[in-house]
Amino acid sequence: MLSHCHLSPVTCHLFLWYTDGNNIPLRSDSMIWQDYARQLKEVLGLEGSPVGVTFSDTPASNGKDNKIMPCTAFYQAARKGTTFNISADKCTCPGGSTSLGLSAPSPERAAAVRKFLVEGEKFASSCASFFRSRALSPSQPPLGVAKYVVIGPLDKFELKPDLVLFLCNPAQASRLVVLSTYEMGIPLQAQLSGSTCSGAVTYPLSTGRVNVTFLDPSSRHLVKGYKDSDLIFSAPFFYVRSIVESIPLCGAGTAKPGMSISEVMKK
Repeated sequence: MLSHCHLSPVTCHLFLWYTDGNNIPLRSDSMIWQDYARQLKEVLGLEGSPVGVTFSDTPASNGKDNKIMPCTAFYQAARKGTTFNISADKCTCPGGSTSLGLSAPSPERAAAVRKFLVEGEKFASSCASFFRSRALSPSQPPLGVAKYVVIGPLDKFELKPDLVLFLCNPAQASRLVVLSTYEMGIPLQAQLSGSTCSGAVTYPLSTGRVNVTFLDPSSRHLVKGYKDSDLIFSAPFFYVRSIVESIPLCGAGTAKPGMSISEVMKK
């Protein structure tokens, strides 16, 4: 049956997996991102699962309501398999709450965050430097989008994800960059500065672009478990279909080289 399929190999496989070949559903479409997660984990050799992020007014039934920082939730979801329903009153990081759009900072809180970044963490040299970093950022916090930000392992995720995060190493990220550009050829425009949650969630959500964040020093200090080699590759969910379909076709996936560099240079 595959030989008569005009879809890509991965799409054909998923079509036969979800139907009996005659458009009669065998499984719920809500499982497709869970299958994507298992395939991506195997092909890339990920430690843990890709992470789903969804903005929802309804919490996930399997999600915890613990008070937590978003950067901790990313780690716990990827490496420990835990899902979290984060709301404004459960987010313990003021900057993270704003980056996830859960609450708009009051003038007093904004001033306190600025003072902390300039005088406490010393991530900005002055108030002007802090302002400039915000004013020139292309990403906008998703204020008022939803009551909850659900973060959890993609292989167990109940809700359709808005974003998929990969807690991975540079070698795995380099493959994801190539896989994400293989079909469309649109170069990656990364936003490398800013906080972990801003780079992992705010930027890809507001721009529709894939992004890479190196995890800011505070996240690495506060979240025990992050490795020096860890970074986060983030993609809007609509990119993930392209990434998965490119796996058997692309050299960054499982495709074998069509020729060697030595063969090319001889011509």
